Amino acid sequence: MSDNNQKNDEEFRRLLSRLAEGSLDKADAEVLESLLINQPERQALYLETMWLDASLIELGGVHNSAPELKVIRAQRKYSFPFSGWALTAIALSCLVVTVLLTFPVFEQRKQFAENESAEQAVESTTGRKNHDELLSEAILIAGHRTVLRGSSSPISIGSRFRFAEHYMLQEGLIKILFASGAEVILSAPAQFQVVDNEKLAVNLGNCSVYAPAGAEGFEVTTPTSEVIDLGTRFSVEVAEDGASSVSVVDGEAEVTPLSKSQKRTLFKGDSAYVGTDLHILEGGEKPQVDAYVASIPDRLIAYETIQDKLGQAKELSSLTVQRGGVSRTYHRDDFILPGINHFRPQTNVFGVVPANSPPDEFNRFGSMNLLFASGFINPGGQKDYFEGDFISGKDGTPGMNIVFDQPVINSPGPDIVIFDAQSIAHSLEGDVFHLYPHSSHPNAHPATFMKYDIDGYSADAQFMTGCRLIHLSQAFAEDGTPLPKFGRSQLINRVPSRMFAIGIDLDDMNIPPGGSITGLFLQDAQDDKDCIDPVVIVGLPPVK
Repeated sequence: MSDNNQKNDEEFRRLLSRLAEGSLDKADAEVLESLLINQPERQALYLETMWLDASLIELGGVHNSAPELKVIRAQRKYSFPFSGWALTAIALSCLVVTVLLTFPVFEQRKQFAENESAEQAVESTTGRKNHDELLSEAILIAGHRTVLRGSSSPISIGSRFRFAEHYMLQEGLIKILFASGAEVILSAPAQFQVVDNEKLAVNLGNCSVYAPAGAEGFEVTTPTSEVIDLGTRFSVEVAEDGASSVSVVDGEAEVTPLSKSQKRTLFKGDSAYVGTDLHILEGGEKPQVDAYVASIPDRLIAYETIQDKLGQAKELSSLTVQRGGVSRTYHRDDFILPGINHFRPQTNVFGVVPANSPPDEFNRFGSMNLLFASGFINPGGQKDYFEGDFISGKDGTPGMNIVFDQPVINSPGPDIVIFDAQSIAHSLEGDVFHLYPHSSHPNAHPATFMKYDIDGYSADAQFMTGCRLIHLSQAFAEDGTPLPKFGRSQLINRVPSRMFAIGIDLDDMNIPPGGSITGLFLQDAQDDKDCIDPVVIVGLPPVK
């Protein structure tokens, strides 16, 4: 590179930086314009910088609570009439396609310049308006063990999706409701965008569509096809190369390759495959078995708590659980509470008590309560299932024995809910554990639980109130309760924990419908160095 070109590059970068800061005057703009002529690399860098700058402006409008970004939205000062437009016109000569993709960015910059004084006066109002314009009418109405990623903001139940944003469903299922009433269930892994209020782009994964009367015309696009609903239930599966398979469960749908070379109307039981050559193969390239997902599985949906002065969860107050496809809410008077009569820990820390409890407080056998900072933690366990009879006492079977104050009956969906107090220093997935049912049913068997309904990926996992950790001594009470080292159990734990939760279906332990259990034996699965902290456990009444 010649010295002259190097100096020009340095000057170009300096002026580009000043443009992004909003401090470029007309003379400097003319110099910047000259440095862009016949310079594809500089033009590309210019467009990239303008795109990033506009994205930061947008982020500043949406996330006004993040001062560390230091995004200044209403103080841009352009003393020349063309700001970015003249420069963009030059870049268009070599980068037409790129400019077309980034055209909205320059419109946004122009709008900011024209409304400088108005924005400063009504900054918060304008920010909310711009934010709302980016939001679609498509709402996330349900999820099951979901890990969902967006590029701008977290998504939780009740949230509206942003237009054209790339969302990646890494795990689980989600259900989206569109304005017309069309419902879509996406199964992980899936990458998608809400194109408009009645159009979904699926670039990878499986989606199942139900379009009731009035939702005809809802559209799903893929990298190879367009599928228009004509009043139906259908599924679309998109492979990594973009090839798509469509199966109609009920009603009819219209399938068109992006080449527009063909068009097919599919009826109940029909399927079609559109390959990367953009041709339709009727009947599909492979049979789609159970591709259509009709509903989100029964699960724990949410929990409500009594909170302390800091807004942290102190005590369980209610649960919302889907059972038999119906959302049901249970309050504290509905819960079937258990008691503990055996506990053998895995570590020297075996319990938690509220931070403000008396100095001599520790965990005892007997009835469990609904306080999160009050329970046995770190039960022992093993990788493989325990075989034989459980032994109580200080030298008994590692784990904890749970006895309900009345039988828990197997109804549709979750019958028991277990909360795990999970330190933020540990896994976002929660701790794996085994459950052994106490039941007279001959075919009952243990089960291992690995996925929580509400875990560290969920916005619904609340922080637990302050607590103290109880350290184990070598002494035991007459009933076998571990006794603490009081001198080591007085410090407040400074590492926050969140309350993960999982709904347990007795079907998983082969309890027949209408059958019951009187209790459970719980063991950590020893899959890693961390142990489950089951501080709250409740049974649910049978579905009537």
